[in-house]
Amino acid sequence: MKTKRNISLKIAKVIGIIIAVLIFLCLLATVGFRGLNYIHHKILYKNGVNETTYIDINGQEQYVMMMGQDATNPVIIYLHGGPAGPDTFMTYCFSDYLTDEYTFIGWDQRGCGRTYYKNIKEDPNNETVSFDQALDDLDELVNYACDRFGQDKVIIMGHSYGTTLGSTYVKQHPEKVQAYIGIGQLVSLEDADIYSYHDAVAKAQLAGDDTTDMDNAFQNFCDNPGIPTLITLRGYTSKYHPVENESGQVGLAWFSPYTNIDDLKWFSKQLGDVDRFVELNKPLYDTLMTFSVYDDSLDYEVPVCFVSGADDWVCPTDKTAEYYEAITAPQKKMYVIDKCGHDVHFANPEEFDEDVKAFLDSIEE
Repeated sequence: MKTKRNISLKIAKVIGIIIAVLIFLCLLATVGFRGLNYIHHKILYKNGVNETTYIDINGQEQYVMMMGQDATNPVIIYLHGGPAGPDTFMTYCFSDYLTDEYTFIGWDQRGCGRTYYKNIKEDPNNETVSFDQALDDLDELVNYACDRFGQDKVIIMGHSYGTTLGSTYVKQHPEKVQAYIGIGQLVSLEDADIYSYHDAVAKAQLAGDDTTDMDNAFQNFCDNPGIPTLITLRGYTSKYHPVENESGQVGLAWFSPYTNIDDLKWFSKQLGDVDRFVELNKPLYDTLMTFSVYDDSLDYEVPVCFVSGADDWVCPTDKTAEYYEAITAPQKKMYVIDKCGHDVHFANPEEFDEDVKAFLDSIEE
């Protein structure tokens, strides 16, 4: 018995050592890759702008990241999705391919991410958050960018929820916008998931699958439209909408030279209690649930570009294409990138940026 116990203790000890070594190697790799990434960006932007800071935007210190190889280049302002889904610490994945010709500005919007934690003592419950306030904040950021970098206009680039903010803003302030780029352009969230459900049901029936649970989730969403019921419904429909080229955002965040503790704290908040998270930015989610881009004018006064993943079922590419055909603009273009889903700019940054540059080059000619 004693011999068996000794053997078990030795095995446990060896396993413990192996686990400790793996953890150490993982930490070493993380520090190493983040360090190399940091040095790479230091060198890349040594003659331009490489700044992460807080600026006063309508009474709040809000977090911005500004990157570019030449500070005289045109400016792109990127609007993250969500609502309240900042990804500024990961945008280097695709912005690095743009910053040779453009100055790229990422922004943690009011009520989320680093901006939330910077202002948590003054506004812990996000009482100043609203869609109208977001538009005012964006306008102030545009003014700042134009003054800071000597520009008359900026390029607005939005992703997902950011396209609701971006498309609304460019119609209100076309005089300040050189072009608008919508990534996964949102048309109507409610219509999107209804469309996604019907497609998923058709595929499930073709496969001979039981759709009872998915049907019940859909009915619950229809009876109680909101983020919790929407997430439950997507849990069933996503099975029938696989994405071959995933974005790998966990790795991008883990090895990012820009990730800090506030980014991780907010990410953990997103993964926590859904109802509490939605309540923290309720005015934005209320706007999102009732938003339809068709409620606004179909006429843009600036060039418009949409980029979608062929397998995007969050903001279905078919719906974006229908909207694209309905709008008028001085110039418009839509790109669809194969094998990608909703986060197409993270999943295939090289092709995404080639498309963006081609579009922007065409309007500069």
